Amino acid sequence: MTALPSHGKKRTLLLLSSIRKFRQWNTYVLRRHPVPAPMLCFVVEGKGTLYVNDAACPLEPRRLYYIPPGTTAKASSDNEAGEYYVLIARTIALSRCKGSWGVSEASEATCLPLHSGLVGVRDTERVLSRIEELYETAKSGTASTRPDPDLLLQSLIEYVMRDLSEQAAEREAEQQAGQEAGRASDGGIDPCVVYMHRHYTEKMSRETLADIAGLTPNAFCRSFKRTIGLSPTDYLNKVRIDRAKERLSPDSSVKEVAASVGYGSEYYFSRIFKKTVGLSPTLFIKRERLRVAVASRCGFHDNLASMGVAPAAAVDCYKYPGMDDAEYNRRLQSQLGQLRLVKPDLIIADYFHHGLYDSLKQIAPCVVLKHHLDWRVTHTNIAGLVGREKEADSTFRELEERTTEASRRLRSSDRLGSVAVMQLLPTVIRLQGSVNHPLNELLYAELGLEPGAAVPRNKMREEWVADVSPDELPDPESDYLFVYTPGGRKEIGKGTGKWRGAVQTRLIPNWLSMSWTPQGRNAIIDEVIESFAGAR
Repeated sequence: MTALPSHGKKRTLLLLSSIRKFRQWNTYVLRRHPVPAPMLCFVVEGKGTLYVNDAACPLEPRRLYYIPPGTTAKASSDNEAGEYYVLIARTIALSRCKGSWGVSEASEATCLPLHSGLVGVRDTERVLSRIEELYETAKSGTASTRPDPDLLLQSLIEYVMRDLSEQAAEREAEQQAGQEAGRASDGGIDPCVVYMHRHYTEKMSRETLADIAGLTPNAFCRSFKRTIGLSPTDYLNKVRIDRAKERLSPDSSVKEVAASVGYGSEYYFSRIFKKTVGLSPTLFIKRERLRVAVASRCGFHDNLASMGVAPAAAVDCYKYPGMDDAEYNRRLQSQLGQLRLVKPDLIIADYFHHGLYDSLKQIAPCVVLKHHLDWRVTHTNIAGLVGREKEADSTFRELEERTTEASRRLRSSDRLGSVAVMQLLPTVIRLQGSVNHPLNELLYAELGLEPGAAVPRNKMREEWVADVSPDELPDPESDYLFVYTPGGRKEIGKGTGKWRGAVQTRLIPNWLSMSWTPQGRNAIIDEVIESFAGAR
């Protein structure tokens, strides 16, 4: 067992005194009375207010609260509906004398090293899972096949304390990083940045900048990179290229623009410009009139369409799971042939096509966009390549308004429930998580839907080998299950075994890809609203 902090030769251990589950707020915990022992309360559903020695603390769902021994506690609720667990621990003192250990009841004042009220643990779903296991174990008695309740309690306390300790360490690290950045700023980095913006047309050495910062050249470069995130050379190039983008036009000369932003060589300027922007200066000038093709698995043609640009061609050369080499090569040659036929001025490709860059650039100048988990970054980068920045900003505003209205409408629905999204692919089964993907962010962060109990928290997804029968599929533990199955595994819709618990199991198009584009996100919102409206 994990012991509480020891004093001298004494140690204090927590043992489970009782654990109870309540489904209404009209129980003893609502009445004012002194707490005899350390108490933990986990609210599953319902809201209210907890008073510890008359200090008020809001009670919220999926939150853990601590009430120290000796304090006076009471609670009030917004309504009688609710569900919560109350754990009461008893403490025993272990003392060592002459090589032997003695056991006695500890003082009432012995408590956990926690502040009263809300316990700021991050993964509250894991805490709830441990509490539910502890409750079922304690309720079933002392069967030999179940773990010891005291060990489960110790494991729970250890997890909470470790999580709080990690959070404290992270805050301390962030504070130290901020202090280091502050010291770097105080050392002259900010004046150097100002100098670069004012004198970017001039030749500039690191020795000159180091003198301004009052540092040695090597120390200056390290401090600048740590503070700004770029080396001094890369940052100066960024400043110059940003100014060049403002000056390049059909009426301007590339050589003149290069000289006006500090580059003596037109060739060197063009090389840096293409490396930074993705286009040569000549193509950048004509970017609003280019014939653009896309090679994308993520629906770049929809991104362009939302900006008023009709792509000359849209191909997808990704080798999908289950596609053999012969089939893929036939598909690839067909897609490349389509690109050659339309003779585009520019090909915009996603990171899935990085390996085909050499083949694509033989057809037309090609830009392969870096992968980013935020779809807005990708959309903005595409807009920058075709001169549609204003259109992209307008799309963001319209979609934000649509999403806000859809979230309000869903919250007012009396059929709202937990949601899970699953992919049934030829080789794997994937259960989408709650973060790190545009679809996850749309459903759970922007629309405010509740993830099902089995939905992975703080990760993109979980996956399993697909060679299983429908009855062996992982239980989604949700009210609404949305399933993408390119192979047409229609048996999922029959709801066998574990799947019958869902209010609605619905086959969907590829929301994973659709979530990267404005049109796709609008279509997902429509289908989510329709699913809740049509649930019975």
